[in-house]
Amino acid sequence: MAEAKVRVSHIAVPGNLSVLKLKSYLRTAFADAAKAKSEEEVLLVKVLVPRPLGLRAGEKFFDKVLQGMIDKDPRVTRVSVEFVDGEITPQAIDASMARIQKELDEFGHLLDEPSADVGRD
Repeated sequence: MAEAKVRVSHIAVPGNLSVLKLKSYLRTAFADAAKAKSEEEVLLVKVLVPRPLGLRAGEKFFDKVLQGMIDKDPRVTRVSVEFVDGEITPQAIDASMARIQKELDEFGHLLDEPSADVGRD
């Protein structure tokens, strides 16, 4: 995997969605984010959710829905959900990207090492 390029995709969930529509929205947005640019890439997905919607949906909802999507694409190495106060703005996405870049700078070398698929049930 040393030749793999890391690509980070953000999914910004609108705050006006109902929990019922959230699953469909996530599936569509995840499919768009995961469109293959290269089979050799490593894909990290960050889902930004307005806090009130995230709390209504609950942790188990996100675990189940996102795990189902992860299982379909072996390029996806990490998916994380971040609750954001207020609407998802370009500034919130930029701040998230800065945090991810800092993590990649510190720990990105771990992506090159073979894993035992920790976290994949």
